[in-house]
Amino acid sequence: MRTAKLLDALMPRTRQQVLGALLLRPDRGWFGRELARHLGLQPSSLQRELAALTEAGILTQRREGKQVYYQADPSCPILGELQGLLLKTAGLVDVLRKHLKPLAPDIACAFVYGSVARAEELSDSDVDLFLIGDVKPSALANGLEQASQRLARTVNPTVLSSQEFARCVRAKDRFVLSVLERPKLFVQGSSHELDELAGGAAGRPGRRRSS
Repeated sequence: MRTAKLLDALMPRTRQQVLGALLLRPDRGWFGRELARHLGLQPSSLQRELAALTEAGILTQRREGKQVYYQADPSCPILGELQGLLLKTAGLVDVLRKHLKPLAPDIACAFVYGSVARAEELSDSDVDLFLIGDVKPSALANGLEQASQRLARTVNPTVLSSQEFARCVRAKDRFVLSVLERPKLFVQGSSHELDELAGGAAGRPGRRRSS
């Protein structure tokens, strides 16, 4: 069963969207109309969700002039768990997967690395995407631009063919090996498939599966 369907069973889709926007960018505050525009929803449909999540201690609110801003509450005892769940479901991974889907047959493996995968990102951190396959960067441009707009973060891709990737591993390329040794969120493929692409030489430490 897809993890997105699991989350659908736990909470309404609007709440998923609100939590995904606020909890995955915890340093940023949103006012109601701005959040509604970002999510493509009517402001009136968000008020009940924002109020309920604030009352539950998941969000905080502050007033600046006529605007009320909502933000992830850093003191929420389950904030980390919620962020991890959302990354795997309503958050970043599913957004990227959706916008890469037209090119999926040509992608051998794709994963997020860097500060986002390590859960150390700031509100302005880029999403570092490592993609292995027979895909030209120009073919990715439109989909990744849409993903960037949806996530309100720049998606920064590194693209290598399967042959180039294997060559870099054999040559012990410092950048490639550092990526392999650190946490990852898989958008397409798996750690097993990544090892096969690397000829069994891919780094094993620090993996995080997306589902």
